Order: sequence, then C-alpha cells, then structure tokens
Amino acid sequence: MPTDGTDRAATFLLRSGVALYGGFDGTEASLDARDWVAHSTTLSGDIGVPGNDTDNVYHVVTGSGTDATAVLDGFSVTAARADGNLPRNRGGGMRTIGGSPTVRHVVFHDNYAGDSNFAAFGAGMFNDRGSSPTLVDVRFERNVSESVAGGMANRNDSSPTLRDVVFLENEAGQLAGGMANESGSSPVLVNVRFERNHSAGWTGGMDNYDDTSPRLYNVQFFGNTAANYGGGMTNDTNGEPLLVNALFVGNTAANGGAVNAVGAGGLQNNGTATTLVGVTFVANEAPSGADGLGNRDKDGNPGTVIMRDAIFWQNGDELVNEEDARLDVSHALVEGGYADGTAVLDADPRFARMPSPGADATWGTADDDYGDLHLRTDSPALDSGDAAHLPADLADLDGDGDTAEAVPVDLDGNARVLGTALDLGPYEGGVTVSNEPSGTPGGVTFGSVYPNPARDSVSLHFTLAVAGHVCLTVYDALGRRVARLVDTPLGAGTHALTWHPPALAAGVYWVSLEAGTTRRVQTLSLLPL
Repeated sequence: MPTDGTDRAATFLLRSGVALYGGFDGTEASLDARDWVAHSTTLSGDIGVPGNDTDNVYHVVTGSGTDATAVLDGFSVTAARADGNLPRNRGGGMRTIGGSPTVRHVVFHDNYAGDSNFAAFGAGMFNDRGSSPTLVDVRFERNVSESVAGGMANRNDSSPTLRDVVFLENEAGQLAGGMANESGSSPVLVNVRFERNHSAGWTGGMDNYDDTSPRLYNVQFFGNTAANYGGGMTNDTNGEPLLVNALFVGNTAANGGAVNAVGAGGLQNNGTATTLVGVTFVANEAPSGADGLGNRDKDGNPGTVIMRDAIFWQNGDELVNEEDARLDVSHALVEGGYADGTAVLDADPRFARMPSPGADATWGTADDDYGDLHLRTDSPALDSGDAAHLPADLADLDGDGDTAEAVPVDLDGNARVLGTALDLGPYEGGVTVSNEPSGTPGGVTFGSVYPNPARDSVSLHFTLAVAGHVCLTVYDALGRRVARLVDTPLGAGTHALTWHPPALAAGVYWVSLEAGTTRRVQTLSLLPL
C-alpha cells in the first residue's frame, strides 16, 4: 500500500530513471529468474479498513511527467477508488498526465472510478495531455468506471503503445467498457484482445472519438456488449482508424434507448474514415441496424469505410451503409453478397469451427465458444485477396526493423502471403479438419497460441476427446527440440498452460501437440530479447 495511514491521496509515484520490479520469491540471482505469475507482488489501494473500498486511495500508481525510463514491471495493481472531485475521479489503477512510462507484466484489476457528475474516466488506467506509455504483457480485468472506460482512457493527444494486452470483463456506465480514445489520441495496438467487456451506454470494446486514428494489428474482439450501439468498436467523428488482421466474434449491441438506434453489433462507423484489411466478422448481433458493420455520416462528416480482403458471415445484416456514407468493398466474402463491391464472393467460407454462444445462447458470457476461424483447405476464401492491399508494417510486427515492408505476418504470426495470393480474413493458409469420431484419439483440438508473436509469456490450450498420453514440444526452425512442455497422461477435456520461453533467439518456432496417433502443430514467433 502507498501509505500505512489513511491519506486517500497517497500513491506509488513513478520516477524517470527508476525501475520497479516485482515477482520474486527471494531466491533469484537475476531479473530473468522471476515468475510474476507464480509470485504475485500486489500494489493495493486498500488502506484504512480492510475490505471497505470507500476509504481506498484515489490512484494506486501515478506516472505523470515521466519518460520511458520509469518502469513498472511484474505487479498486480488493484483496489483503487477514484471517486473524488476532478482530477481524483480519473485513473484508479494508474494516472498519468504528460508522462510516458514503461509498464510490463502488470495486471490492473478490480479498480473503480466514479463521481456524481458522470465525468469519471479510466478505472484501470487514465492517460492525459500527451501521455504515451508503453505497455507490454498487461491485463485489465474487472475494472469499473461509472462513466467512461472501465479499462483504459486516453485523452488529449495521448497515444500509448500496447503489445500483448488483454481487456477482460471491464465495465463502463456510459461509454467504452474496454478502452476509450478521445481528442487526437491515437494508440497503437499489437496482439490485443477485448473480451466480454460491457457498457451500459455505448461501445462495449473500444471507442474512438474526435480526431482519433488508432492503428490496430492482430486484434480480437470477442463477446463485448453494449446497451446501445457499438458492441465491439465505435469510430466516431473524424480520424482515420486502421485495423489489420482482426477478428470480431459474438459482439452485441442492444440499441436500447439510443437516438436513431441503428448502430452495429460488430463495428459502428460514424463520420470517420476507417480502413479494414484482412478482417473477419462472425456472429455479431444488433436488433436494429447492422449486426456486422454500420456506416453513416455525422454532422456533415461523411462516414467512409474502405474494406479489403474481409469475411462477413452469419451476422444477420452484414453491411449497412446509411445516408451519404461511403462503403468501398473489394476482394471480400459477404453472406448475401454486396452488389456495389468488387470481387465479392457469396459462399460458405468453410471455417474450421463455427462460434457458438454456448448453452445459455447468450453472447458475452463465460460459456462462449469463439470457434476456430482458420479457413479449411477447400475454402473459397483462400487466395481470393490481393496482397497489394496490405499496408506498411509501421508496428514492425516481425521485429526485423523494417517498417517500410508490407505487413508480413497474419494473426498467428505466420507469413501473411502464401500460395498465389492473399487469403481473405486474418489468417493465411488452409487447415485440415479431422473427421475422426470424437471417441477416438484423433478427437484433438489445439487452440491458438497467444500472444503471437510473443516474448515473455505464451498461453496454450488444447482439448482431448478421450484420455491419453500427451506430448507438447517446442522445436526451432531447424527441427531441434528446445522445450518439452508436457509428457504425461491426461484426462479428456480442455487443458491450458502458460510457458515462459527461456533466452531463445528471435524467430519462428513450432509447437507440436501429439496425442495418440494424432499430431497438431502451431507456429510461434518469438520477439527479440
């Protein structure tokens, strides 16, 4: 705790040139030996009466006025209550004004922001006035804002960089359960997932408003919900957002009580110029308007969506273009077709496994199955795109230092172009789906390796239809074994583990899952140390 007293203004104050590290058990001889997951180090705002959050600190961590040499690495940040008058109603877990610290291996969870004027921002993190922190391997979980952005809020030209970040089950009372970007704030997101975030107003996942131009690469929006429009994402009023290699699955917008309630379940675009390349929208829902993507002008600003190499399937109303808005579609697969597009297919994309809302038939709940949206080897979407549509790799996804080349990798971290042309959607290459009965050893599913590319932590999960001996092995590009993760009998069901790669060279590795006579392989790209 930042104080042993009762001063709610107490905070852990970051300083340039000072790095704070957590995750030790006391026996390590180096930073590399830490395990911040097994040995959690908690920065808590729960001062005063334990368990009574009304007397907790306003901001657990403050990073104002710092540069990248101010480091927070390996902590859990929790129990803030930012419920005071401005500015103490913004940034519960962490507040940064005019600063750009480095945040790694941190979980911001169960923080709160709220006030009687509905002007609270960023229960997990708030960045303002040119703050552009760098976040790597960070999670925002169960943070609640009564107003804007349960997870993170960025205002007034604050443009953080996020890599390998998860927004899970954050909530907002008015706008943006996961993340809100306003007033020229244009973050860069790489390998980021928004899952089951909720807004009682607009935009469940990520909201971009007023001249914001975020860049999103390899991003997933799963099961986010909004009481009004923009289940997954809303782009509103100017700006030029870019999304490359993205999935939108099971996002919902109830459109209840909204003015002109015709917003989209997946992505709503209002008076903004948005570009989508290599995206897939499946099973998004909205009771009125567009289930998949909605596009309209706003206050004289024409809404423009340029969509390339995309798949829209089983969203209901796939694409809705209103008023004087412009929707430019080329090289895509759209259920029901799109007459005004170029090279648009209307055929079953043949995904490896379709998503499902689970037994409760409701998206945004814990039993959601987001499916496996890799394309089968007989998919009509294979080689139906155009590699010329790929933008420059400004985020350097493959870590080779070349930001002028076209985006080189897909959502899995594999080469973005295989065969004769670009594949539609975020994945490249077809997969073979086993037709063996589920009661045989062949009933094995190897889920996606996440994040990918990665460096410090990799999550893997797989499902066995029947019990059997399992080997999970990592090989380098030359076929040499570098790690044996599992070599033991396991029961039927889903299994998950986290691997912390040792000091391996950057590059492509193979993760092999063997169960009975069945072998499944995923590729993994490791970033430089």
